[in-house]
Amino acid sequence: MTSQARTAGSVWVILWLGAVAFANALGSVMVFPLAPFLADDLRVPAQDVAYTSVYFNGAAGLGGIVGALLLGRIARRSALLGALAGLGVTTGLAALAPNFSWLLLGRLLAGLCAGPLLAVVFATAADLAPKGGRNRAVSAIVGSYGLALLLGSPLALGLISVAGSWRAPFIGMAVLCLGLTVPVLFGLPGLSVGAARADFGRTLLRDVGAILLRPGSLTGLLLTAGASFATLLISPHIGTFALKNLGASTAELGSIYLIGGGLALLTTGSTGWVMDRIGSRAASLGVGVALTLLLTCAFLLPMPLPIMAPVLGLILAAQLARSTVAQASASRVPRSSERTAYQCLVAAATSLAQAAGAGGSTLLLSERTDGHLVGMERLALISILLCWVSLWLVARLERQIGRSASLIDASR
Repeated sequence: MTSQARTAGSVWVILWLGAVAFANALGSVMVFPLAPFLADDLRVPAQDVAYTSVYFNGAAGLGGIVGALLLGRIARRSALLGALAGLGVTTGLAALAPNFSWLLLGRLLAGLCAGPLLAVVFATAADLAPKGGRNRAVSAIVGSYGLALLLGSPLALGLISVAGSWRAPFIGMAVLCLGLTVPVLFGLPGLSVGAARADFGRTLLRDVGAILLRPGSLTGLLLTAGASFATLLISPHIGTFALKNLGASTAELGSIYLIGGGLALLTTGSTGWVMDRIGSRAASLGVGVALTLLLTCAFLLPMPLPIMAPVLGLILAAQLARSTVAQASASRVPRSSERTAYQCLVAAATSLAQAAGAGGSTLLLSERTDGHLVGMERLALISILLCWVSLWLVARLERQIGRSASLIDASR
């Protein structure tokens, strides 16, 4: 195959990976705007709906750990198809849940598929990215989260308005996941070149341990975990906060997610570009300053809805920029032959931290008799603190990677 044909095939694969990442992101974000509707229909407290994220992301973390041990021996094409089909089927089952307990079970099963799926998507995208463009490739995948907010959340609210049920968005996502398996079944150009191969590393428990001992590995995991924990402290409750605390309508709630998703597409795409030019540390500093100002304005300084709507949208976008910095920084740690295993560990750390963030937020929040959430300012302060912890971790990671590179050069 010519170099031009391989490049064209890689482009198609990366586009398909972006669509898969979008579907995977929907599994996490679509419950955010659905929270007040789920609470009313299934008769649970509004803050308890965050447990749908706890179960989903906790299971995704476990799935990522299993993937780290097993997926290095499985062709990526098979791993991608199996996890994607599983996510579609289990999401469809969640749509049929007769009560909140069955919904949580469906979310748990879906998470077990989502964790390995995201890990293999990141590993494949990083392998196929051109030299010097890995940050842009990773940020493009993270940007799918913004696209999920831009299209998924308003679409979910629209489906509720038309169908009259929170189940419709779950059915729509199941159809999307299963539909995305079709191009691969009929042969997707480029997937058989680099993305279809397994790493063929013997990723047993001792090998995963060796990966963790490499300079920067634990720092990269802590960096992605911290960003994910901080995001899920806030995001699951923005819909309820807007509807109950601010008195927003369903249409106004949709506009908040539309603003957030649209800006997220811009920020996640540009964050990778900025990182390639000014470095991870400067990018992390900029994101930290922006999030500190936005979280302070949203939850520590009371303001009217016309001002709060764009601020909440900006928070959604800035949180994704923080995740982009973390994911792109962590992608520099592993060797090519260990990338799938390490990305599985990153996905596990990300998902478990998201579950901890969502679960912790329910413990720090309470609901008044009129439905208002109490305690969002505490969550905002924790999230602000973690912005600056992330900056320290990025600086530490850069030093560790630099020392490791120097030792390799000295040994040659």
